[in-house]
Amino acid sequence: MNAAEVRSSALHAWTKRARDFGVDPDDALSAAGIVQARDCERDSVPLAQFARVAEFVGSHATVASASWLIGEQFDLEKLGEVGQAVTQARTLGVALRRLSDNFELLQDTSRLSLDITADTATLSYRILDPSIWPRHQDALFSLGIIAKIIKLAVPDAMSRAELGFECQQRETGLRMAQSQLAFECEANSIRIPVAMLDAAMPGIVPEGCTILRQLSDSIAARRRARTARERLAEIIFARLSDGDINQDDLASEIGMSSRTMRRRLAEEATSFQQLLDECRMRQAVLEFQARPDASITDIALRLGYSEHSTFTRAFSRWAGTPPQRFRSELTSTKH
Repeated sequence: MNAAEVRSSALHAWTKRARDFGVDPDDALSAAGIVQARDCERDSVPLAQFARVAEFVGSHATVASASWLIGEQFDLEKLGEVGQAVTQARTLGVALRRLSDNFELLQDTSRLSLDITADTATLSYRILDPSIWPRHQDALFSLGIIAKIIKLAVPDAMSRAELGFECQQRETGLRMAQSQLAFECEANSIRIPVAMLDAAMPGIVPEGCTILRQLSDSIAARRRARTARERLAEIIFARLSDGDINQDDLASEIGMSSRTMRRRLAEEATSFQQLLDECRMRQAVLEFQARPDASITDIALRLGYSEHSTFTRAFSRWAGTPPQRFRSELTSTKH
């Protein structure tokens, strides 16, 4: 999987506001390995570096909710055509659908999904690259942007919203009841009553079809430019915790027959099973960090292994050490 990137405007939001929360932006950039101004002037920056900037600012800020506030005050125009499509929507539901449908144009190797039931609507956000951790401040920032969009249509929405976070329980600084917050979730999320989706957006710009066509063309071009391995890896990371990994289904999702998919992977010197194993092992390392109290058996089941011993043998081959020892050494290194 190639290095994931995010629009530079997201990074600029942090460097612009860092001083407001008692953090020197140059210190944050340096901590992330961004040492030259021109690194911030490209259209996009590495997502891993962005997440490190977010963690530095969020963890050193004088206000616990700094990351959320930076997101809530983000200029939606900085999202380019995606931002225009969102603000031109007539209703909140259309705005959120446009954001989720076109999110891949803003940030690589990530997933933003909108799930609707009879009672609730849930926006779920997660970075799929398991090597990027910690990423709690990025989650607060991203959910803050989503909250801004929701509040354009329903100003008091957060009083009736529920938030979910991947990380273990911690102080968020948000003015919300503890009952509205959940931790150690599958993804970071905002859940609102489904009736809010019908609320009218401000209608800043007359709505048109041109931007939607441009976004559709951009997504199609982006997907054509990516390898089968990259596209499949993203889907595997998104579905691992569900245990829903089927070759034929995944091939269909990327617009190929199973035979064509296998041929494309062979041209990239890999196979579907090799790719699946690699994704499982990388995800295991994330599980060790995100859920340090989970048993090895539970992690094995989450990754789709029917038996603890099968996972242990596979991980030992991949890492050169059993998962129990690897997690122990990982924990000791962090401290």
